Amino acid sequence: MGHMSNRERITRAAEEARLTEVDKVAKKAAKPATKATVNPAVKAATRVRPKRAPKAPVRMKVVWDVCNGAGQAVQTFAYPDKAAAEAATLALTRSTGGAHTLRPSKVPME
Repeated sequence: MGHMSNRERITRAAEEARLTEVDKVAKKAAKPATKATVNPAVKAATRVRPKRAPKAPVRMKVVWDVCNGAGQAVQTFAYPDKAAAEAATLALTRSTGGAHTLRPSKVPME
């Protein structure tokens, strides 16, 4: 075999590269798609999630709670009965010797 010119070498290398690329594409097409080959971004975008039904708003009302020193409600009064709640707070504080407080709290309407 004789001496090859630079042009012939470049042409031969390009043809070998093209044939190698064609073989790679043919092998890849023959393989079945696996989970690893699927693009996760595309998979996540096509996933359909069921929509949750909106919760119905719960109507709330304010009541007065007479609480002991630990914060536990001892008695509960309706919102318009604030004077009675204050009187009960004062009476419990005097009778038990422990501090009782009055606080508003929201409870679901019945």
